Amino acid sequence: MRARNMKGRNMAATGLLAASMAVFALPALPAEAQEAHWLHVRVEEPGETRVSMNLPLALVEIGLDMADRHVMQGKGTHWGPEGKVSVADLRRMWTELETVGDADFVEIQDGDTHVHVSRRGDQVLMRIDEGLKTRIRMEMPTAVVQTMLGTEGEGLNLRDAVRELARSGSRDILEVQDGETTVRIWIGASGEAR
Repeated sequence: MRARNMKGRNMAATGLLAASMAVFALPALPAEAQEAHWLHVRVEEPGETRVSMNLPLALVEIGLDMADRHVMQGKGTHWGPEGKVSVADLRRMWTELETVGDADFVEIQDGDTHVHVSRRGDQVLMRIDEGLKTRIRMEMPTAVVQTMLGTEGEGLNLRDAVRELARSGSRDILEVQDGETTVRIWIGASGEAR
């Protein structure tokens, strides 16, 4: 019982610290970024499980700065099988894709699984359907991807990518429907979830 109370106090203190940081950091954002400055995450599962998180993007930026200084410093970021795709590889691929314009990049049909990755106008779109129960939809402005990959070296420019995302205005970013569980991530102009 005592451990649970300590955990609750630690969570409350962390929340208060995060809120304080957000209040002081929000004015540091450019005026155009303050119009849509909240990251919303909602997770709904059957029963009583529901998570709703609303964070000022300025707080997200601070978190990314902290992660960059304390976690990622000196480490290259790699993806793909066995981590063989570097940020430099992603940057070169994106440079080529940027010039293509509207296109369907990947389309996979395997039984009841359908994957489609494309670019339409200023959006990179990903659609994944697995049977009747799993559905994933992602939309990302091309300017955000460009900003994220626009720096030199092995790091991603996540802080400026978050600012670019704020400038893109209120929008849905990711929606996942997996059976009875739903995850939704979006950018909004207020701290209230919709």
